[in-house]
Amino acid sequence: MQRQRIFSWFAAITACVVLVALGGCNAMKLGYQQGDRLAYWWVDRYVDVSDAQEPPTREAIQRFFSWHRRQQLPEIATVLTRVKGEVAQPVNAAMVQQVQQDTQRLGRQAFENAVPDLADLLLTLTPEQTDRMQAKFDESNAKYRKEFLRGNEAARLDARFDKVMEYAKLIYGRFSTEQERAIRDAMGPYMQGADARYAQRVQRQKEWVALAKEVQSTHPPKPQVEQMLRRYADHWQRPGKDSNQAGVDLTVTIANLTTPEQKAHAVDRFQKWIDDTRSLIREGNNGAPSQASNN
Repeated sequence: MQRQRIFSWFAAITACVVLVALGGCNAMKLGYQQGDRLAYWWVDRYVDVSDAQEPPTREAIQRFFSWHRRQQLPEIATVLTRVKGEVAQPVNAAMVQQVQQDTQRLGRQAFENAVPDLADLLLTLTPEQTDRMQAKFDESNAKYRKEFLRGNEAARLDARFDKVMEYAKLIYGRFSTEQERAIRDAMGPYMQGADARYAQRVQRQKEWVALAKEVQSTHPPKPQVEQMLRRYADHWQRPGKDSNQAGVDLTVTIANLTTPEQKAHAVDRFQKWIDDTRSLIREGNNGAPSQASNN
């Protein structure tokens, strides 16, 4: 249900590493260890899970994280290892696009794994819960507009620049004033797509709520609901759907502005992410306990 817009290499890598939408590498391992609980909190926030829905929802989330540890964490470690080697050298568009493709592929695999349990949840939703879902999307969109789309062109650029630099600093560390000025100057083409990206965000949410309401009102057989979910994913998660050449170009510009010291910082950052990912894999192999039932 929730998918971050992957507008740059930095966002894509952060999505791969943080996994549960946490904002910072130091929180990565702890956040993943508590991922069951955080995922349940997110679902509950959007639909206000009922007493009857709670046990199967928690069990579904636990199954998902068990699968993810076994099947996707090793792939994520492989992607991170490859990119660790790439950040130390000049970056080109093909490298960025490959990370986008890896992120989209892993996201689709995760969605596919969750389809049966998502279908079960949708079949139990009430009209009040689908209305709440829409209200939460509206609330999120109002916050997005306030942060990124209000004011004049300069104000919008300031807001997006801060977000871009948040991702860049996460990987490369501090930037000089001259580097930040060059990055800001390079953002023009990317900013031209701001309204279109927001419109796509709203349309994606609208179609999700429409799907949920159709299931709630018609209560079709579970296999049919699963087909509906896959059609939704085919439309919104197909490889290349999030491709944005302006974002790719901006990412390449940022990466190639960095100094040897900043590249070394990036290599060290990726190594820490790799180490944390491998540690999580080992914990899974040793039967790490789930957090979902501890809330």
